[in-house]
Amino acid sequence: MTATSLKERLKRGEPVLGTIMPLPSPEVAEIAGLAGYDFLLLDMEHGPLTPHALEGLVRACRAVNVPALARVPEDHPKTILRALDVGCVGVMVPQVESPQQAAAAVAATKYAPAGTRSLAGATAAAWWGKVPLPDHVKASNAATINVLQIETRRGLEAVEAIARTPGVDVLFVGPSDLSQSLGHPGAVSHPDVQTAIRKIFNAGREAGVPVGILALTPDDLRTYRALGATMFMDSLPRLLLRACQGQLQGMREAAAAHGVGSAPSSGDR
Repeated sequence: MTATSLKERLKRGEPVLGTIMPLPSPEVAEIAGLAGYDFLLLDMEHGPLTPHALEGLVRACRAVNVPALARVPEDHPKTILRALDVGCVGVMVPQVESPQQAAAAVAATKYAPAGTRSLAGATAAAWWGKVPLPDHVKASNAATINVLQIETRRGLEAVEAIARTPGVDVLFVGPSDLSQSLGHPGAVSHPDVQTAIRKIFNAGREAGVPVGILALTPDDLRTYRALGATMFMDSLPRLLLRACQGQLQGMREAAAAHGVGSAPSSGDR
């Protein structure tokens, strides 16, 4: 899938499925891409990913034709620039709390005249100068995706204005931080948190902006799809842990059912 087709699917309201990848392993990124995800979110906020590690992960994603987005640790324009210049097709900006902050984040993802992104031709994003610079500017401005996280009380209070900010591509619910900000740390199912989540969905729907959310199970996806969610992400470390746990449980149960094997007799030696 290309960045352009990913963005088009989001605009049409089609569900797109990604996974959060905080591990500095190009091999794991490649495997996740081969699994068939619509995109990978390379997590620089809650993972040990450096800009150098990010570059290797993006190269692995390109090798298997899966779009890579980066969750940046802050909304500084230079931080966003680094993620885009190494070839990420978009960024997720955490803890957006005002329309002014949203507008600045959007501008940082766009070249002039649409934004303030610094322009250079000899970057991975521009295929090291193979693509003519005017063509790169046009294609990037059309395809780059900005995802703004609403995950604090202040962000929730301003969510309608944030959603109406020109150029916002996706609002993304951060359930864990949102629950913490509302005074219920980790209790995502608390009525206050669920009411807040619905408020974010309503703001996105009224502004015509897609909304995304963490969905760890098919039931989560069904629940939030019914509310209008378009972008869904699970967690690659969590999936790896659960897969290993399930495998070990099955193997231990098989070993226990089989019993202790007998030692080979001397005639078998």
